[in-house]
Amino acid sequence: MTGIKAFIFIFLTMPLGHAMMIMINKVGPRFQVWSAVFMIFLGIGLISYSQFVKSEKWQTVNGALAGIFLWTGAIEYGLKFAAERMQVEAINGTLGEYHILKHTWGMVLIIFIYLLFQESIRCNFIRWIRKKLKFLKIESTITRVKNYSYRVAFEMIMLLWTFYVILLLAYDETIFGVHHFITYAIFILSLGFGIYLFFKLIRYKNLGASIRYAIPTVIIFWNAVEIMAKWGIFKEPWLTLNRPILISIALAFSISTYFIIKEIKKTRADA
Repeated sequence: MTGIKAFIFIFLTMPLGHAMMIMINKVGPRFQVWSAVFMIFLGIGLISYSQFVKSEKWQTVNGALAGIFLWTGAIEYGLKFAAERMQVEAINGTLGEYHILKHTWGMVLIIFIYLLFQESIRCNFIRWIRKKLKFLKIESTITRVKNYSYRVAFEMIMLLWTFYVILLLAYDETIFGVHHFITYAIFILSLGFGIYLFFKLIRYKNLGASIRYAIPTVIIFWNAVEIMAKWGIFKEPWLTLNRPILISIALAFSISTYFIIKEIKKTRADA
């Protein structure tokens, strides 16, 4: 059950994050700027506060939330303001800020190369690549982690960034296109690996580790959700602000948060 709780908690942050941004956008430009600034400081505050938190579970939760706030406030809104200033218009339903984001693939690649050669990296995917690329003779020097919050925030941001870029490049009609076989391949791989990772996730017992593993599981699985919406299979309620559905999602998120907090307190009492 621990893995399922973690999956639900992270999964529900996706539509709530989208809905939060849509609601902020409806208020006005001035409110958008202050909201972005507030989210950036909130993300930094959560990471800073985690230095005084001993529980790796709370550090993980704070890091996951900080990653979402920093991504939305600094990157999504930063690019939105840039697109408006440079008058980058929406094309084929894709907003201007996402056209700018699409062209950041070079930065994603550079960071990935750095992580590939970083000895202390704990990412299972990168360590798997190292094993397959035998010319990468890098010995892992994994040490005890004292604070998970900034690591988890970085994980959240990098995964969101990477898969945003992949999807945006796939949607681009001048490169592949929404109905190109590459887009179908991304959908198949995302859904297939998302289910496989979920199967592995439900076997986790530790809540902190479960949440950390749930982040890539959910984001990879979410690619399939985004692609199905792009194909017009369903209308995203977090974009149309369908009130009953959003309230239901918020209530479900509150329930999952309650059980996660309850489990953290129980683990602390048993220790």
